[in-house]
Amino acid sequence: MKNTLATMAACLVLTSTSAMADTQAFRGIIGVAANIERDAAAISLDLKKKNFDTAKVKADSEALGKDIAALSADVDALDKTIADLGPQQKKNWELVKLKVQLLTIFHGHKSELLNADPTKNRSLIRAHADGLAQRARMLQETANKLDR
Repeated sequence: MKNTLATMAACLVLTSTSAMADTQAFRGIIGVAANIERDAAAISLDLKKKNFDTAKVKADSEALGKDIAALSADVDALDKTIADLGPQQKKNWELVKLKVQLLTIFHGHKSELLNADPTKNRSLIRAHADGLAQRARMLQETANKLDR
């Protein structure tokens, strides 16, 4: 009887530790997504100005790209180590991975437009920045569902 109770207690501790690690990882995703949203919105705001600073927008876009790449790497690493998820959580996790891929694609398109001719493509770049901010917000909402 003592062995059974000890085994059950050990399983409970391991499960709760794993769940806490997942919760911290999900909160990390939410935090990075919030930073991406903020930075993309700042780029969009900069592009509203008639005479925007091209070098600043490019530098901000590169920093945003690094955040997105880090987020993608974190999600990939977490995907390999994530604990058992329920059916709804699995569905939400797949949505998180999809939304991170979409952020990567949107940023790639925005970078191509920036490298081509920023002044000519200003409205398209701004639309891509707005799209990044929107998708980062949606990523936060989905990751919040996982954190419950």
